[in-house]
Amino acid sequence: MVGGGGDLFIVDNSHSGWTGLKYLEQWSEISSALDIATGFFEIGSLLALDGGWQRLEKIRILMGDEVTSRTRKALLEAIQKKVSERLDESLEVEKKANPFLEGVVAIVDGLQSGKIECRIYNKDKFHAKAYITHPRLEVVGSKALVGSSNFTKPGLTQNIELNIQVQGPGEVVQLQEWYEEHWDDAVDITPDILNVVDRHVQQWLPYDV
Repeated sequence: MVGGGGDLFIVDNSHSGWTGLKYLEQWSEISSALDIATGFFEIGSLLALDGGWQRLEKIRILMGDEVTSRTRKALLEAIQKKVSERLDESLEVEKKANPFLEGVVAIVDGLQSGKIECRIYNKDKFHAKAYITHPRLEVVGSKALVGSSNFTKPGLTQNIELNIQVQGPGEVVQLQEWYEEHWDDAVDITPDILNVVDRHVQQWLPYDV
């Protein structure tokens, strides 16, 4: 089971150890919800977690980007543009190995139903990375993985990262409070994400090829 092996549980994507993807796969089996903070988001992360994220009742993705502008409106517009461009690029990469984008239709459904919700924190640069899991059984208790992994396929599988699991109930509560504070101050961009992803799906439906 997730955890164990000593006081410090490290997830670094090493070949002999844990990857971020393996960690999230295992927690998806027993969790009802996942709260994610990430500097960057790529669709490949959800495709890599395909079959796992669907078990969850709710996924919240709080993101930012390395963008600065003088006004809040300009900042939000710049970030929305960069997020859309990054999603476009990641979907084009996915098409090379997955021509019909299998798994993306489920993501579209998740975005449409509200199961997956995405927000951008646009008050300042936001480059935080955290994954807070909420198990179905209260006795298991919520846990958090905090470190350097963005919610991207390379961040969860390839890059040398350093993430540490936070297990203490008091510490996890503090992290959740931090998350909720920034989530409440963030802007919903789920429709923007949906538009980008859905456009790719419509372009590559098998009966149109």
